[in-house]
Amino acid sequence: MATTPDPGDRIISDPAPRPRRRPVVSFALWDGGMSAFSSVILTFVFATYVASAVASEGAVGEEAIKAAQDHGSQVLTTWQSIGAVAIALLAPLLGNLADRGGVRNTLLRVTTLATVLVVALMPLVALDADDLVLGAALIALAVVFSELAGVFVNSVLPEVSTPANRGRISGTAWAVGYWGSIVCLGAVLVLFVMPGTGLLGITGDDGWNYRAIPLFVALWILLGTLPLMIWAPKHPAGAPAQRWTPVQGYASIVRRVIRAFREEPVMLQYLVASAIYRDGLGAVFSIAGVLAANAYGFSTVEIIIFGIAANLVAGIGVFLGGRADDRMGTRWLIIVGCVGIIVLGLVVLAFGSALVFWIAGLAICLFVGPVQSASRNLLTRLSEPGRETENFGLYATTGRALGFLGTAAFAVTVAVFQDTRTGILGIVIVIALGLLAFLPIKLGAAGAAPAKTAAAS
Repeated sequence: MATTPDPGDRIISDPAPRPRRRPVVSFALWDGGMSAFSSVILTFVFATYVASAVASEGAVGEEAIKAAQDHGSQVLTTWQSIGAVAIALLAPLLGNLADRGGVRNTLLRVTTLATVLVVALMPLVALDADDLVLGAALIALAVVFSELAGVFVNSVLPEVSTPANRGRISGTAWAVGYWGSIVCLGAVLVLFVMPGTGLLGITGDDGWNYRAIPLFVALWILLGTLPLMIWAPKHPAGAPAQRWTPVQGYASIVRRVIRAFREEPVMLQYLVASAIYRDGLGAVFSIAGVLAANAYGFSTVEIIIFGIAANLVAGIGVFLGGRADDRMGTRWLIIVGCVGIIVLGLVVLAFGSALVFWIAGLAICLFVGPVQSASRNLLTRLSEPGRETENFGLYATTGRALGFLGTAAFAVTVAVFQDTRTGILGIVIVIALGLLAFLPIKLGAAGAAPAKTAAAS
């Protein structure tokens, strides 16, 4: 009986032409530049300044300060949930425009530069509780632009790689992102925070040593992303003769999903399941700094050191996860990773100790990177030849469409229990739901280890 070759076999056996160096380096540097936003602004420094210092400014007494900080956590994550809805509406539409109209590179530049501009406006957030909403809104807006830029950058990957070397190039870019986070966090720590107000000597009055950090980050993002904005491969229009409209764009997306439902049901099931647990993974990093400050009383220095350690551990995790993927298969790596994060998250929830948060939190970082990397690799194996780029677009779309779950679950649990630490429960629930949706999917050879796949064929 004839069998259809598994896409994974083609990926492993295809020869890998040597990629051109400049596009690959530019692609990786974009991750290294934009990572400064996710690590310094969104996770470990500026969002913490907004949700902790700004939110509690003027509060008197331990109980009042805690209540103000819990409110700050809720406001921050609520605005991020609103931003996620905007991404869900805009990402598929702009992605469709990029493919059909051939304006992918233009949209990449516009959204990247918009991220830089919004970050550069963040010094407007003074150390005043009245500026809490302004700070949360600016962070959410920057998330929208950076995530939209990420959609266009992901579509560059197939153009700077082949199926045989795509995983290596993608993983290298991911690692450069972690390295960029470590270097940028270290620079922020030395220049703006330690000793006193940092080597630059910017005064701490009205929070200016923290308000100046976004200017540094904006410059970092611009320098890192500039090479790809200049040298991004040309992306021809898919339908140059047709006039594009938003209605036509959404209609095209609906038709693609219907076709996937009929012809690629396994891939469609995987897109939905992975979108859920991937959003939980994203929330782990987006609220880590706020959680450390408001629930465990970490100082800014401690948060930055934790951030550097977290990115270092995550980088090690990605390296080890790639090897584990070859040995145990993508399916089991995702399952083990999600289960590990759920268990460790419950440990953090059960114990209010800062030491437990340090140990369990870093252990969680060990699993996050491998699950994210394995998820992207699995989609490559599930994709039919010639549909990889289109499927990566759906991968981004479904991820953004459900991108509000993690932060919304965090905000709701904090609101219900009036305690920032309980927000962990919301994230754990989201990851668990994604894992439950993933378990029944019959991935076949695509989820097995490459060696087993080769043997089976």
